[in-house]
Amino acid sequence: MNSIPIIDKYLVVYLARYRASSLTTLMKIMTKIGDGYVWGVLCIVVAIINFNIGLVFISASLIQIILQQIVKHIFCRKRPFIAHDDIFYIIPPPDKFSFPSGHTAAAFVMVFAFLHFYPVFFGLMLAIACLIAISRVYLGLHYPTDILGGIFLSYLSYKVGIITSSLLLQNNFFLH
Repeated sequence: MNSIPIIDKYLVVYLARYRASSLTTLMKIMTKIGDGYVWGVLCIVVAIINFNIGLVFISASLIQIILQQIVKHIFCRKRPFIAHDDIFYIIPPPDKFSFPSGHTAAAFVMVFAFLHFYPVFFGLMLAIACLIAISRVYLGLHYPTDILGGIFLSYLSYKVGIITSSLLLQNNFFLH
């Protein structure tokens, strides 16, 4: 996946040229929230409140992490600042590949889970996830199509997480 759509590069370069310090601070905060620790704690809190629902959150999150790593190593897409001299990053990336965005995938797994189980929080979770996704492009770490790939991967992970947790519960996996 070395050929980058022109709109992908254009958007990343445009954002890199017109960064504002106040917006950069917000984007750094949002990307930090998306690092994964927040999602891990959230999964544990949900599991404490309701084990069955928490199991879906945990399963979907673990599946997302595994699938994201597999897809990253299949495509080996270079990050924007590596592939293009006119794009620079503000914070260092967690790894060397950009497709799909793991931060976006992790955040949107939560969006889909909240939509299903706790829809009252859907708007808040969607806003947070969108800001995390935008932050990844703004900071020069991802292309917009990396974000779309992360969202698709998160939906797939969420669906597989529902099936997996259901099978575990049906087979009394936790009683053995």
